[in-house]
Amino acid sequence: MNTTATEESVATLDPLKIAPQNFRLLLENRHVRVFDVTIRPGEKIAMHSNGPSVIYVINNGRLKHTYPDGKVRETDAVSGTVIWDDAETHESENVGESDIHSLKIELLQEL
Repeated sequence: MNTTATEESVATLDPLKIAPQNFRLLLENRHVRVFDVTIRPGEKIAMHSNGPSVIYVINNGRLKHTYPDGKVRETDAVSGTVIWDDAETHESENVGESDIHSLKIELLQEL
């Protein structure tokens, strides 16, 4: 279940503003934003928006996403996998027993 993030919601629900302790910006240009993302066990990130992204999972974990419409999806993060993630707005929670660590490459639209 993906909820498309509008340009307005991306600006107001930017993960760098919502959870700067979890999202460390490594690179930003007109094409991409690259984040080092860490979510500790039991930690919850408030509702935020992501653009379309490629995610490289660094270590195993279990993640729960809650969407604005109340739907919930739990997924396993498997070390070494590469995931495509459509633009969406969600709350994230680490429901596993270890840190979730990933490299997220968010695609930006050129102006």
